[in-house]
Amino acid sequence: MSRPIAAGVRGYLVHAYTASTLLFVALAMQWILAERYQLALLAMAATVIIDATDGAMARKYRVAETAAAIQGDLLDNIVDFLSYVALPMLFLLHADMVLAPETLWVTLLMFASAFGFSRTDAKIAGRGFFVGFPSYWNIVVFYLYLFETGPLLNTAILLVLASSVFSSIKFIYVSRVRRWRTLHFTLAALWGVACLAALLVEAGSLRAVLLYVSLAYALFYLIHSLVSDALERRGARSAEPVER
Repeated sequence: MSRPIAAGVRGYLVHAYTASTLLFVALAMQWILAERYQLALLAMAATVIIDATDGAMARKYRVAETAAAIQGDLLDNIVDFLSYVALPMLFLLHADMVLAPETLWVTLLMFASAFGFSRTDAKIAGRGFFVGFPSYWNIVVFYLYLFETGPLLNTAILLVLASSVFSSIKFIYVSRVRRWRTLHFTLAALWGVACLAALLVEAGSLRAVLLYVSLAYALFYLIHSLVSDALERRGARSAEPVER
């Protein structure tokens, strides 16, 4: 097989890997409708793993050049909207996790995410940021479900996060972050292990400990995002010409 053909095959295999997320989306939907919520969360975890790894593979195999017939960014956005937005919304509705009228709140969340995905500045990949809350609804649903919080608190948390989609706050884009990338990767891996363990153990004190341990990385991610955002803003102001 010649080198260009082999490169093209690898490129399209990366696209196929991204699209394989849809298998887990379908499984999660099936399990949500069957009220097998922990299995659904496992399938949702698989979508996060694929999303966390396909970008590096796409850059390594230069899919924009070797598999150019498929627009990778568009494919990624379609898959991400289904796995990070539509799927968690189904979970919220079917598991009765928000206040009535449930459809109203879920519609507002989807509305916010649709505009968030459509922002021209949604990703500042070169500097390692998302702009606005990056619609991590599957992760939010994971915590709300396992902490067994009530519909009132859930709705309040979800609406606060939905409003932050429209903000100019920059959140760390982990696979592109410049500072402390290795630390982020290490902590994210430990976070994933803690979340998976919390999902697999019975409800009780051990699950609670694992969830709180996993939240340590979420807190680090948030603090690093806010500090980085503040430094970016300060740098932008200092670079502005001074009017005389």
